[in-house]
Amino acid sequence: MELVEVKNHEIFCDSWMVARKFGIKHATVVRTVERILPKLGDFRVTNGDPNSANFHPKFKTELRHYRSKNYQAYLMNRDFFVLTMMRFDTKSARKWQGQFLAAFNKMESTLLKVKTNKSDIEWTSQRLIGKTARQEEANAIKLFVEYATKQGSESAQFYFKHITNASYKALGFMTQKYPKLRDEMNIYELSQLLLAERLVSVKLIEYIEMNRHYKDIYISIRDDLIAFANAVRLPSRREIAHR
Repeated sequence: MELVEVKNHEIFCDSWMVARKFGIKHATVVRTVERILPKLGDFRVTNGDPNSANFHPKFKTELRHYRSKNYQAYLMNRDFFVLTMMRFDTKSARKWQGQFLAAFNKMESTLLKVKTNKSDIEWTSQRLIGKTARQEEANAIKLFVEYATKQGSESAQFYFKHITNASYKALGFMTQKYPKLRDEMNIYELSQLLLAERLVSVKLIEYIEMNRHYKDIYISIRDDLIAFANAVRLPSRREIAHR
């Protein structure tokens, strides 16, 4: 689970996740929140959604489910996290306070990048071309799924996810739910992914026409993607960050 999330264009962390990382009981976090809320005056913890049944001008709660258990979570923005959760002074809390703040900052930077990209005409054009390549790849994967199913695969539908993730992994990208990875890529990264997806489209059809076993085809596709990535890619974000 990610440390922060985005709802209604605002970044939050989940009080249960905070408690888990801090190594304290969720009830303790909730008591801290509820003790401090009345002292905040007109301070708004969240913009929220006025049409939501659980909207409150100060905070937002949400019923959530994890490992067969339901819990009521406070969704805290960065300001409220700082006002409340920075009060905990255990060794684990001090460690994770910095990591939560870093996650808030990173997500804020990512959302700004997405906004900037969408206002860039050249980027928008490249993104549109990429959508065409993605559709071509999806059509090829669909054929492969049908091919694998005929050969006896009982979980062939998962190849949509597996092949997409193989492309991301080969190129050094990390999958994420929000914002969409493609929306935050720069033009060069979009171009890399476009070429990778076209490679997959061509190779899948080629290998199917050779009547190869579906498992061997998938292994070859992964190898093809790795070879392609090694030939064209710059150092990944992760590699640059660790230099």
